[in-house]
Parts: sequence; structure tokens; C-alpha cells
Amino acid sequence: MTRRCPWKKRRPAATPPPPQEETTRRRPSTSSFVECEHVFHIVGYSARKALALDANSSILSGAFLVGGHTWALDCGFDDHGHLASVSVQLLTAYITDDVVAKAGLRIEHPLGRCPAAVWLSDGAYTFPARYGRTWTLPLPDEFYGGREACFVQDDRLTIVCTLEVLQEEEHSTIAEDFHKLLPLVLGEESESENKRHGCMLPDVTFLVEQTEIQAHRLVLAMRSPVFAAELLGDMRESTISHVRVDDISASTFRAMLRFIYTDELPIKAKKNNMALKSRRACKAKYDARRRLAMACDLLVAADLYDLGKLRLMCEEILSERMDVASVMPILLVAHGRYNCRQLEAYCIEYLASDANVYAAVKETQEYQELEENYCSFIAELVDKVATHKLAANGSSFRANCSSWCPKMMSMSTYNTLEVIRETYEFRIPNFSSVRESHAVGQEFESSTFIVGGYKWVLYLYPSGASESLIEKLKKGQHIPVYVDMLSDPGIAGVRASACFRIDDPSGKSPSTIAWLQSIFKESSCGFPKFTTVKDVKSRYLAHDGSLTIRCDIVVTNKACIGASGIGDTTLAMSPNIRWNLEQLLASGKGSDVTFLVEERKIQAHRLVIATRSPVLYEVVGSNEEEHVVIVDDIKFAAFKAVIHFIYTDKLPPIEDLDPATMVSSDDVIIAGEILSAACRFRLEKMKAMCENILGESASSKNVSRILKLARHHQCSKLEDHCTEFYL
Repeated sequence: MTRRCPWKKRRPAATPPPPQEETTRRRPSTSSFVECEHVFHIVGYSARKALALDANSSILSGAFLVGGHTWALDCGFDDHGHLASVSVQLLTAYITDDVVAKAGLRIEHPLGRCPAAVWLSDGAYTFPARYGRTWTLPLPDEFYGGREACFVQDDRLTIVCTLEVLQEEEHSTIAEDFHKLLPLVLGEESESENKRHGCMLPDVTFLVEQTEIQAHRLVLAMRSPVFAAELLGDMRESTISHVRVDDISASTFRAMLRFIYTDELPIKAKKNNMALKSRRACKAKYDARRRLAMACDLLVAADLYDLGKLRLMCEEILSERMDVASVMPILLVAHGRYNCRQLEAYCIEYLASDANVYAAVKETQEYQELEENYCSFIAELVDKVATHKLAANGSSFRANCSSWCPKMMSMSTYNTLEVIRETYEFRIPNFSSVRESHAVGQEFESSTFIVGGYKWVLYLYPSGASESLIEKLKKGQHIPVYVDMLSDPGIAGVRASACFRIDDPSGKSPSTIAWLQSIFKESSCGFPKFTTVKDVKSRYLAHDGSLTIRCDIVVTNKACIGASGIGDTTLAMSPNIRWNLEQLLASGKGSDVTFLVEERKIQAHRLVIATRSPVLYEVVGSNEEEHVVIVDDIKFAAFKAVIHFIYTDKLPPIEDLDPATMVSSDDVIIAGEILSAACRFRLEKMKAMCENILGESASSKNVSRILKLARHHQCSKLEDHCTEFYL
């Protein structure tokens, strides 16, 4: 099975080369493991074999997030339909560094009639950045030897996987660069230093509680749609330099600005109270109240300005610090806010966790004041708590109110009764004629069909997909076939299996069968060497010259329902500064400078250029009236890569740089031009990325050219890597 590159629509991917050791790799100075527990229920355990497409089929769990990456469990079965393996799959499409993880498996009897089967990894496992996204875990010893039935109850098997992912704590270059703007915002630099920064100076002033607070319109607008409408839209505030802000304190506004510029929160969650024992009790209580008040105020501000990540960070702090004294203030802030429904639900769950907890809360001053002044709110609260207790149906809760907090976990359920299976026949009439009319790399599509509520399409390359000279001369010896999903797959993607099959109309020759299982996202899946032209002509053409390919598609997305706890999935996927800058570059909104490269234009923002690349800003100059800047002695594709990196801290796919010239250039030439541009504008991280690309593509045919580039640009590690080819 081959998955095609997401940046190339309807083009087959080449078989990936074996992973090579990167020439340069930056490691974070500090790191820690982030743990999450995923519970996977297989409902209809005995019936899964009847739905399998072959004897060695597998099923996928729902997607879950740990350490900023998307994961899933892949459960494989043997010829007898018994669970044979559990694999951890890394689903994140693009990663620049290796991912390190630890894992554990636990299979328990639902009623506790036998000891749990447990397996834990001895050490960490490394998922390579380029290839090898599957880690097969051995099943616990207790699960073997005919004891499988002990763990199945009501035809349901529950697998619990604990995954720990090494989380890098090093700030990205973008966050570090925008952090440098804070002294200008907070007024911590002298007047002489301010003059030196030019366009980096704040350009809007907020009046908050009779205090003037300065900021940059562009930064606020790219982080918040509310600020975007106010400062860059058609509202009155977009034409004035002073904006009055009511209903928010100056300290809260400053804290919100700190988050906007740095993605950091000035308050931290206190998960362990041991550090407070050495301090006086009154001081500890005061600090706790101050953190609670700040988190509540920031939650309101985040909801007001639609800062999703800030809101989730505040929710995480408030949920982790929830106790008898804080639950009512937290509930008051969350109540009635559409985006805070999950936090409100956790408050209700905490109140319903134990009768003693609710009784203690009723004795607090906050509860009594609400009971006296807001009877309707208390009546609604009592009704919700009672409803939650009934829904729990006797489930156990944490009774220790001082340490209660929601657990970092996720859950998914696979129900074999909800699996949807359909067969589509893809008929190519007069195959020989179609092959003559389709050049190498030109596809032939089927009609659109629907399976499981999703739109699908099949396509093959009658003359082959490779554009190499040999394949063009041979007119393609292999015929690739692919399946593509046209519907929006959503964030987690659609889990489905597909089985391609070609039968001999005469029944004399064996069928050609290829099976795959995948999560469909932005790319399609298929087989670049599904069959050969020789086999099709000699075995599979019907009497009228047509070719028929059957495709069985099994959609398991609706059968696999997932749920996640607070702080793991939504927080990890919330937009950060890098994402906001990427959207700003794509939209071009608020751009105030245009680069002219090879008579082609690229729009950008002076503030971003000045913050991220001082060398390039010198080219722009401080004259704001000069809107067009000519950049000589550089290729358009290379400069476009520079701008993309400045906004995203990533290199763009080569195919997106300049399709008109990419056809006649090889990867070494293009990467060399981008490396030269990175050196010219002193973008060290971009330079290291180019070194990695060149190091990975090094071979006996091009190593001399790469070595010449390494020496010219003083890339010592890349030079050493190339030298090894001659040893």
C-alpha cells in the first residue's frame, strides 16, 4: 500500500527510500513525558472475522492526541479471528523530528473475575520523522494460552493503552522572536531604543481603567477575529489610534497581551501542594485565590475576544485546581458561556461526585450568597446535579475533594454491527483504446459513488504513472490503481478498508487481489504496481475488450466513536502563533510591502519581516511609503521559500514553490538555491532544514554536487556526511 503525498492531488507516490540518518538535528534543552490513557472497546468481538476482507485484517481505534501528535490503535487478528497484536500508529501527517514514546497495555475483565493482563515497555521507542509510523506491542502473557475468553464480557473486549510521549519544551523560533516585541508593548525600553526598532513600534493604544496600554494592530488581528474586525475591518476603531476598553481590568488586559505575543500564560497550574508546605498558610491561600481570580478573568477575556487556546488553557488550570472553595466561582464564570460548556460540566460532575462534597460546598459563603440573591441559578444547579447523579447510575467518583481533577484520558468504541460495506464495479470500456488515448501519468476516473455517507472515486493510470524516460518508452508496464475520498474527512479522518479485485472472465486464471486499511485525510491510497499491462491483456479483458475492477469498501468511521477528556485533544489542536502567521500569509490581509522577484510579486508584512529576519528588513528599509521592494540575484522559488519559512518556521513542499520551473529542475538544484537564500538572509534554522534535505537525498550520483554546496556554504556536518560516501 502506498499513501500519496498530500500536496500532490491525484499523483501516485513513489516507493519511499529507507530512512537515513539526518546530518543535523537540534534537540531541546529540556523535555518531559506527557501521558494519556486511551480506552478502546471492541463491541461484537466474535463477529469481527465475518466482516474481514482477508484472514489477517485489523481494526483501528478512534484517533486521540498525546504530546501534540495524533495516534490510533491498530488491532490485528490471526487466521482464527483471535486478537494477535496491538500496534500504536502515529497519524500526524508531517513531523520534522523523531517522536519518542513509551507504551503500556492493560486488558481487564469487566467484572474483575480474573487478574488483568498487563504489558509495559522496558524503554522508549523512537518513531522516525520520515518513515516507520507503527510500533507493534506484544500482547500480555496472561492473554495467551486459551485465556482470551476470560477477558470478553457480553461479546466486548476492552483494551487500555497508556501512551507517554516525550514533549519538547523548547520554544519555537517564532515564539522567541515575537517575545522580543513585549518590551515595546509593556513600555520597558528607553526612547532611544524605541527609535532603533522602526516599524516594530506599537501602532495602537488601548485605554483600560485610565491606563494606556500599547500594542500592534497586526499581531492582535491575526490572533483574534474580534480584534481583526475592530482594528483592520470596517469598524470605527480601525481608523483611530486610541481604543477604549471597558469591563476588563488593566492587569487582565496585560496578561492577555502577554499570551497573544508569546502563547504563554502568566499563571501556572499547581498540581502538587507539597511546594506550599514551607510557606505560611495565609500566604498560600492568598496565592491560590489570586491564581483563581486571574484564571477566571482571563477566561472571560478569552471568550470575549475569541482566543480559543487561551480559553482552554484557563479551563485546564481551573479544572485542575477545582475544590470546595473554588467550584462555585468557576461555575459562575462558565455558566451561560457557550464555549465553556465542558468546564461547566466538570463543575457539575465534581458537585455530584460525593454527598459530602456537595454538603461542604453548600457551607461556603459564595453558595449562600447565591442562594440568597439568585434562587433561580441555585434551583437550576440542584436540578443539574441530580440529573448527573442519575446518569452516573452508581458509577464511583473521587471522594477526596482536595485532589479531584479530570483524568487525562480518551476513549473510543468499535462496533461491528455499525460497519458499512459496499461494492463498486469500476468498468473501463475498450481498455486498449483508453490506454492509447491516455499518456503516461494521465489518470482515468470512475464515477463518484457513496459508501457510509462519504463520496468516493476510483482511478487508475492505463499507461502507467511514472514519468521516467524508460517508462515513457515502454508505455508503462505497471498499472496503478487508487481510491480517493472526496468528502471532507474532518480532523480525525475517515477510517476505511478497501479491497481491489480483478477476476478472469473465463475463470481459468487466478484473481488479482490487493487489500489496504487506512485513515483517509488529505491524500488517497492505493497501489502503484497493482497489475501489469501484460496480465490485463492476456487474462482480464472481457470479450468486448473492457476491464472491470471491483472495489469493496468497508467504512468503520461510524462504528468507531471516540471521546476525549479536557486538556488533551482540543488544547493540543488549538491555533498558536505559527498557525496564525500561516493564515495571515495565505490571506495577505493587512500586507504593507510587496517584493518583486523575477518580475513576480510576493506580498508580506513589514512587522513580521522586521521581527523574524532583520537582514531581510534591511532590504525592505524603514521608508513606509516604499511599498514595492525589488530583490535581485535570487530565484523566485527560493525567495518564496524564505517568506514561507519566516511566517511558518517550515519549508514549503517543493511542488508549491514554482510549478512552472519545477519540472525542469531536480531536488538538489532547488534545495541548493533555497540553502543559498537561507544563508543570504541569515536564517540559521532554515539553513539546517536545507542541510537535512540535501543529506537525505545524497546518493552516489549527486553526492559530489551536494559536497560542493556544503563547502561553499560552510555546512560542516553536511560536508562530513557527504565525505562518508567516499570512504
